[in-house]
Amino acid sequence: MNNKRNDLITGIVLALFALWYFYEALSIRIFAGMGKAVVNSTTMPKIWAVCLLLLAGALILRSLRTPAPKDAKSGSGFNLGAWVKANYEVFLTFAALFLYAALMEPLGFIISSILYIFAQTLILMDKGHRSYVKALVIAVVCSVASYALFVYWLAVLLPVGAIFE
Repeated sequence: MNNKRNDLITGIVLALFALWYFYEALSIRIFAGMGKAVVNSTTMPKIWAVCLLLLAGALILRSLRTPAPKDAKSGSGFNLGAWVKANYEVFLTFAALFLYAALMEPLGFIISSILYIFAQTLILMDKGHRSYVKALVIAVVCSVASYALFVYWLAVLLPVGAIFE
């Protein structure tokens, strides 16, 4: 399968997901926090949705601008299995995102973020240089730093998790 069709299909699927994600971000309950703030509980999900939509647009645009390979067979059918195999990181990322969203309420921001960032780092790391310790350190540092930034500097309350309430 050629990269042109691969980018187009991936871009369309990602754009649909980004639109759905943005729509769902609009329904997030806004927490008052510790006072008035420009940033609230819907800000980051909306930013991520826009970033995903921009990435999808870039993939679609790249597929439209890239000339078709000369050795491509015209009329070759779409092979779903080959497309999934070529994009398994994308599917693992979506699975990790869904688990992240599902675990946010019971586990809270810090623990679910650590698990998500750990999994996402391992998904994106080169198999030859994969380090579980490095992925765990990145996950813990980024999650705790994000929590501190939002709660203590921006005064935005983040979920603590049902098991800790």
